[in-house]
Amino acid sequence: MNLINDLLDIKNDKTVGLVGLNDELFSIYINKLFNNTNKNILIVTSTLYEANILNNFISNYSNNTYLFPMDDFLTTESVAISPDLKINRLETLNNTLNDNKKIIVTHLDGFLRFLPPKKVYKESIIKLHKNMECPRDELVEKLYRLGYERESIVTKTGEIGVRGFIIDVFSVEKDHPYRIEFFGDEIDSLRVFDEETQTTTKELDEIEILPNTEFISDKTIEIEDNNYQKYLKEIYGNEVSSIYDYLDNPITVFKNYNQILVNYKILLEQILEYKSDKSITYNGDYVNELDNIKLDSVIYYNTIDNIIKEVPKNNIINFNIKEINNFSDNVDLIKKFISDNLAKNKTIVISVRDYQVKSIVNYLDMEHIITDINHIYENKLNIIKLPLNKGFIYGDIVLLTEYELFSKHQVKTKYKTNFKYTTKIKNINNLEIGDYVVHYLHGIGRYNGI
Repeated sequence: MNLINDLLDIKNDKTVGLVGLNDELFSIYINKLFNNTNKNILIVTSTLYEANILNNFISNYSNNTYLFPMDDFLTTESVAISPDLKINRLETLNNTLNDNKKIIVTHLDGFLRFLPPKKVYKESIIKLHKNMECPRDELVEKLYRLGYERESIVTKTGEIGVRGFIIDVFSVEKDHPYRIEFFGDEIDSLRVFDEETQTTTKELDEIEILPNTEFISDKTIEIEDNNYQKYLKEIYGNEVSSIYDYLDNPITVFKNYNQILVNYKILLEQILEYKSDKSITYNGDYVNELDNIKLDSVIYYNTIDNIIKEVPKNNIINFNIKEINNFSDNVDLIKKFISDNLAKNKTIVISVRDYQVKSIVNYLDMEHIITDINHIYENKLNIIKLPLNKGFIYGDIVLLTEYELFSKHQVKTKYKTNFKYTTKIKNINNLEIGDYVVHYLHGIGRYNGI
């Protein structure tokens, strides 16, 4: 059997409720739904923490899973937006522009975030090719509007350097920066260069430079603070978008919708209290209203309770899974648990990392089959080389993971990015007083000279 395709039945109604399952079985459900539909899927949780965890679960099953994370409201307005989260959002937005199906996991703040219309964002991407007419000053100005910052030497993502008729730019999602050389208003050459040695590594015929900001506008408006995003509503009016719009009417999944409503009420109270500060002169909207995002197909996934008032009772599916206690490396208990369930004609699946398979086989000393998630043998002990996060008992399937087997288990983030934060210092003379540095023994510090 195939653990993903054969374990669950999918209900294709416009509104569905899911209860009695954990995040692992929910991820299997979502992956099967993803494979059986031609729509994108957007999953919304109440907090960033939950979104991170759910993204890690689902990414075990699909390579087309992306996270759209956002700072909370007060952090955004009063402190500063996290550069890590910003880059994650930009990379996710860029992936919405292709025609491939995708699953995006976000939370309330990300779901409500103002975004420019998808068409505007897509048209802001700069495409250049050799021998193209492109006035240098206009290109520099456009790069500024796309969030790039000028530096004398380009070493990190989001930087541009201008020297005469040469522009260096380190585009989002690229491993190395580009060097654009002009002859008058014509592009004479396009090259990739190494940010550490500053030497050319490859010549290109064409390049693409992606936005380094979510605030994209050709209009000039008066902005009084550093958080530009809220002004998108003034620029685009009713055409201002959300991540939902970038996915073209996806299937939307809410995890614990009642908790999302509670957090939404808290967010509105925070915004109202923030606006009451006499030093705040901005009186417009800060985020999209939850009720104004019109949804097509909706799934409500509850882990806190089994009551989903938004769904007709006959559209609520109760999976009634059983959780498995942690065995804390007790081999005798594990073997007894497996033997008892095999005697009940259950199918056992042990999910571990590649390097753990040999140890598991030696410790258990039981008849087994080493296989994969797509070829599970019924009423047998199956060992698969795939580190899933949480086990369960559902019907005749028993899934055991590191979480149940071992005393120590940690869910690790799988999100990867091409963002370059720093460069290796090869010459102490390149440092200026006040620069932040990372010492290999002592960590982060500020350079104060020698």
